[in-house]
Formats: sequence, structure tokens, C-alpha cells
Amino acid sequence: MTTDRTTQSRWLFTLWQLTIVSLSLVLIFALAYWSLDALDLGGLQKHNGERVAGFLPFLYFSVETFFRIGYGIQTPLGLAWAIVTLEAMSHFLIEVVFISHMATLGLHRLISLSDRTRLENTFNRF
Repeated sequence: MTTDRTTQSRWLFTLWQLTIVSLSLVLIFALAYWSLDALDLGGLQKHNGERVAGFLPFLYFSVETFFRIGYGIQTPLGLAWAIVTLEAMSHFLIEVVFISHMATLGLHRLISLSDRTRLENTFNRF
């Protein structure tokens, strides 16, 4: 029973880590877009050609890009294209790390159940 709780708490801890890392990256990339706009090196443009102003549209664009929603409401300009690429790649890397970590936790659980069954069968013989 303790291995069930341990595995469950590891999974929950991993989910919390994933949430914190994802939200932090979204915020960091939103700040990067906002900084590019402030330095006039890039920014976001609406469909009507109007440039986006304020932090919230950059945060919205970052969430949209990171989670690959892609509504297409805003278009990156200038160096923002490079930031978009980095943000998409960071999400992909986080997915790979998360899936491999969860697979490792699942494999660990499977191995511990197998070992427990093997030990029980050994002691049942005596």
C-alpha cells in the first residue's frame, strides 16, 4: 500500500512541477514579446494591421503559442518569429521530458509489483 501512495505522490508532484514550469515559461515568453515590442525589434499585429499594445495581449499570445492553440488572432513581427519558434520548441521538450518521466514512474511501479509478487511466491513455498 505504501508503494501505491508513494507512486501517487510522485505523479502529483510531477504534475505540479509541469504546471509551474509551463506557467513560468508562458510568463517569460510573454515578457520577451513585450520587451521586443518596447525595443521596437518585433511585436504582434492584429489582422486589421494594428499593432498590439499592453502586456495582456502578449500574455494571451504566449499562452496560445505555448499550448499550440493557434487561433491566429495575432501575427508575430520582426524578431518575435524567433521567440515563437523557441516557445514552440520549449513546449515540445517539456512534453518529451514529462512523458518519459511518467513512463519511468509507471515502469518503476510495474517492477516493484513484479518484485513483490516474486517475493510472495518465494515465501509461500516455505
